[in-house]
Amino acid sequence: MPLIKFSYQPPVGGVREVGIAGDFSAWAILEMADLGGIYALSLHIENGKYRYKFIVDGVWMADPANHLREPDPFGGENSLLIVKSAASPRFTWQDVWLDPSLLEDRSGQYITLNRMAEDEYELRFNWFPSLPAEITAVVDGRRIPLVRVGRTSTKDVLHCSFTSAANSVHVLVEIKAEGRSLYLGQAGLTPTAENAAPLSFDLAVLPVFSVPEWVRRGIVYQIFPDRFCNGDHALDPDFSEWYYADSRTPPPAGEFLPAQREYFHLVDDWNDISGLKQSPWLEPGKPDWWSFYGGDLPGVRQKLGYLRDLGVTVIYFNPLWQAKSNHKYDAADFRSVDPHFGSPQDLRELVREAHASGIRVIVDVAFNHTGETFWAFRDCVERGSASLYWNWYDWQKWPLPQPLPPDFKPKEYYQCWWGIKDMPDLNFDLSRTHPSENYMHDIAKAVPNHTLVDHLLECVHWWLVEIGIDGFRLDVPDEVPYWFWQLFRERVKTLKPDAWIVGEIWQSAQAWVGHRYFDSVMNYASFKDPVLEFFILRLSTAEEFRAAIESGLADVPIQALQAMMNMLGSHDTVRVIELAGGDIAKLKLALLFQMTFPGTPHIYYGDEIAMGGGKDPDNRRPFDWDWPHKPVACELREYYAALIKLRRGQPLLQEGEFAFIPAPEGLLAWQRYSASGGLSVVLNHTQQGLAFPSTGLVETLWTLGSVSWQETRLTIGPGGAAVFR
Repeated sequence: MPLIKFSYQPPVGGVREVGIAGDFSAWAILEMADLGGIYALSLHIENGKYRYKFIVDGVWMADPANHLREPDPFGGENSLLIVKSAASPRFTWQDVWLDPSLLEDRSGQYITLNRMAEDEYELRFNWFPSLPAEITAVVDGRRIPLVRVGRTSTKDVLHCSFTSAANSVHVLVEIKAEGRSLYLGQAGLTPTAENAAPLSFDLAVLPVFSVPEWVRRGIVYQIFPDRFCNGDHALDPDFSEWYYADSRTPPPAGEFLPAQREYFHLVDDWNDISGLKQSPWLEPGKPDWWSFYGGDLPGVRQKLGYLRDLGVTVIYFNPLWQAKSNHKYDAADFRSVDPHFGSPQDLRELVREAHASGIRVIVDVAFNHTGETFWAFRDCVERGSASLYWNWYDWQKWPLPQPLPPDFKPKEYYQCWWGIKDMPDLNFDLSRTHPSENYMHDIAKAVPNHTLVDHLLECVHWWLVEIGIDGFRLDVPDEVPYWFWQLFRERVKTLKPDAWIVGEIWQSAQAWVGHRYFDSVMNYASFKDPVLEFFILRLSTAEEFRAAIESGLADVPIQALQAMMNMLGSHDTVRVIELAGGDIAKLKLALLFQMTFPGTPHIYYGDEIAMGGGKDPDNRRPFDWDWPHKPVACELREYYAALIKLRRGQPLLQEGEFAFIPAPEGLLAWQRYSASGGLSVVLNHTQQGLAFPSTGLVETLWTLGSVSWQETRLTIGPGGAAVFR
């Protein structure tokens, strides 16, 4: 039976228990394991159609990552799971020679073309995993070997690149195995080249999917602005803004804050993190979500040297615009800089200084919703349907009760993100309500809310041109219509062709990456999850890890693959060192894989100095600037810097092909290579010394732990590794 993995990521902190129930469990609730803020459960399930729901702290809900649903008997929705075993045919070459028609079921599905630039193309070829072969593409008479990118359960994906200035190209694929050949052409698969007319492809109709060159050479460092560095105490929040009027006073001693009441305040001691685990003003188990530490843009400018020394080439900021919260996802104005971070001029100067240091800057934007303090929402609250911005939101009834009662249910008044009153959802399609508008690809089938869309695209101009940033990280983009992101991409690439667009997508990126939408995504599904499960949590075998990684490699075009934001943690997840139980030996192996894998390595601020942190907001602790006095922090930061130097000094680690290579049990090995050469990485993920076969003299580029060479083998100690030519 297929093994089906269910996972759930709460959008907010504080969730304690998650379960799943469905037809496959006779609707008994099965507990999902908390893997550092991601709840997961794997089940073997037979082929069929199943209804199911998650149960989150007692609330039954559909799976937010699964758009396949049907109504339940209670006015809600069940998620639907359809299980189909789609294993690739396991026939052999001997079977094929006897009956070549076995290969015809994939006729017309073997080849796809991807246009990387005006005259540059990637050819991908899908083949059968059970039929090893030497495969060559003959492109307008040029012979180009195909190499394997990745593998799914049903296909090997091979590829090559070629250039052509013509409007069309002719392709013949030669497949050699067991001393014989097959040729794929217009007539399908034939045994002789003479009878195989090449396939013709019209290149003129292929859109260009261009991804900025600088991204694949990058090292991303994510900064949560309030918690990185306080460089100017004059900017510290004093909570004098109108939106803090009713939330500046703590409850009386010994009492808790009532429902719908907040207490925003500045923590005087930068190193006091106690409230991030337990608020003194809330019942046990609830942290302080409303504390500020005063991090700002002058602080980041002061620490640019620290980032340069580490090897960072891209700063990714969580939202910088004005907002009530410390995280700033509840925007008060999309075209602004929060005054407690600094001024727009401060940000311009920071961007200029960063650029002078070889560092790009991208900014987090959340266009799914605004804050309740957003100027358009406030106009609606005051004017009701007479507001010019009334249809920017999905209103159910008006006016809002004043003051908000303890049992206030915001969704009874307006659609909001996950029922959080502070984040009213934006209304993109006047013909559909949220969330049904999110699944629309074709703008011709929508009634676009033009005044809203025009405003958002004007904001793109403000950030890219007036501030000068280099791209955007898009928050919850799967909760915005696809067609909007097509307009967004067109505007971004017109204003700044080499701007990076990276989406927050927790599942497969296939539907999102390409010429219509995003350059790449935060690589949760195909990098973070398998890496943590194998190296940190030890929940998967080496075979399962390789399969998960290879499946992700097969998913997206090569230019997107090289630009995927490969991360081990973020502001939405438990800190990686926390998941590792403080074991930096585990983390070092995961980091080695991250820094030698295709894509763009991402560092969440403080991970490089072993900063701990549990669920939100504990994972957003202030940066520990006392790290030089802590041996573990110094050791880990030095390790990060060395790996970054290795990656940036080896073009193959940025642009080369990737392939796992056979290794004895307990060792994991892979190559990065090109036509001109290659390098190999071998690591030992066990607690005993192991040997790897060696072909002779090598050039050692980097080692971890105990490593020794003999003529015919490489011996690696427990938790050790080597990178060599």
